[in-house]
Amino acid sequence: MRYYKRLPLEGMSNCRDLGGYPTKYGKTTNFGVFIRSEAPVGLCERDISFLKRYGIKKSLDFRGEGDLVSFPSSLSTEGIEYIHLPMFGRADALGFEKSGKDAAKSFSGWGKTYVQWLETYKGWVREVFRHLAETDGAVQYNCNAGKDRTGIISALVLAVSGAELSDIAFDYCISRSMLKPRFKYLAKQWGDYLKNEEGKLIINHPFLFTPREAMYQLFRYINSEYKNAENYLLNAGVSDKELYEIRRKMIGS
Repeated sequence: MRYYKRLPLEGMSNCRDLGGYPTKYGKTTNFGVFIRSEAPVGLCERDISFLKRYGIKKSLDFRGEGDLVSFPSSLSTEGIEYIHLPMFGRADALGFEKSGKDAAKSFSGWGKTYVQWLETYKGWVREVFRHLAETDGAVQYNCNAGKDRTGIISALVLAVSGAELSDIAFDYCISRSMLKPRFKYLAKQWGDYLKNEEGKLIINHPFLFTPREAMYQLFRYINSEYKNAENYLLNAGVSDKELYEIRRKMIGS
């Protein structure tokens, strides 16, 4: 099987393999294990067949119920085990109530938001890692854009696999560039708070960025409070065996 960093799909531009990163263990993360992406909505049969050939056995969907109803996953299909595993409901996405105020003006930045999510949704993190550890074959996982909820899980997976923070931040940062070709289509899926009065996506909206500093802020917090990502995951309820399985899949021979 030929493996790719960015999978060549017609219907997704931010579907990427976590393989290919050097680690402190002297090995490179394996391809064909964990695949991160934006929501796989409206995929053609050619894309679905490619993902099956790529080895995808399970799809974890982190979106809320409302998103699934309006934009169902194309990977809820024969041959792939589809699991709906939401971090939160759509209304809770950034901790804002529907008060009528501009959410962007109250937004404190992605770094602080990710820290809040790590502490608030430890049970969700535990369940995601359970699925990642127990699945035979490749696992694809997604939120809406494939950059925030998906980015947190990817960062933690790479961290416990021994990747350097600079590579973890790089893997996170490139989502915005990868998503640009899909902005117009994704605007249909994202909330009205990302659109102007004419209903068009605000390209420079702060919610759409993936700043390098967000990952550095997140890991400064993890290292300060837990010493490392592994201890955070253990605190969240992920077992030693599950962490071993993640590393075995990512850097084992």
